[in-house]
Amino acid sequence: MQQNYFELTKAIALSDFKLRYHGSVLGIFWSFLKPLLTFGVLYLVFSVFIRFDIENYALYLLLGIILWNFFAEATILSLNSLAGKAPVIKKIAFPRSIIIVSSTLTALLSFFFNIVVFGIFFLFSDLSLSISALLFVIFTVCLYFVALGTSFFISALNAKFKDVRHIWEVLLQLGFWLTPIIYTVSMIPEKLHWFVYLNPMTRVIQYSREAILQQKVSNLDGVFALFLMTLIIFFIGYYVYKKRSPYFAEEL
Repeated sequence: MQQNYFELTKAIALSDFKLRYHGSVLGIFWSFLKPLLTFGVLYLVFSVFIRFDIENYALYLLLGIILWNFFAEATILSLNSLAGKAPVIKKIAFPRSIIIVSSTLTALLSFFFNIVVFGIFFLFSDLSLSISALLFVIFTVCLYFVALGTSFFISALNAKFKDVRHIWEVLLQLGFWLTPIIYTVSMIPEKLHWFVYLNPMTRVIQYSREAILQQKVSNLDGVFALFLMTLIIFFIGYYVYKKRSPYFAEEL
């Protein structure tokens, strides 16, 4: 039975990924183009006009955008997917968590393609990888479960309160600018650092940059805090989703 659910999750994720670009001239290339277009505009503004003095700024900015885009895409896809699969939910009994997991896996496929693009940019830089880059795998796992837990939570709420989706879209816009994606943590007043690091995405992006671009291991206390945040977000999100899922059929 578990194997059947795994195959179902994988099939839905792949199907959703293909359907996203069905009928599009550029097709799957949009998964590359969207973050690259965002990167191009922001890089032009903040490196040419405003002139941020940040080392390896192109790679710094691109990595931040890719990581944030995965989080935003995974959560939005999950919100849309739960509502879009309402007819199936009302007719067929199956674990409702499959819908959210498959949506986040769809976003993860795009993320992997974008990381390949980042790797190409990296090859043309003067940087080289060190053993610390392996930590990026760990931070990616944290990122995935932060996105999954958040997706569980907001999707469960959105089933009953339809305004949640619109509120979440606004929060994602605010989060993009409040998270050190374009700028560095050091540009923020030191007295506000504690607040910035309450955002797990700040830690994921910051520690990933340190591992890949600065070839160093992040502060272990900070990494432990990220692990703790990841667990809390995932389990709270899953708990709320599990408690609310019996009511989805009548609420959607």
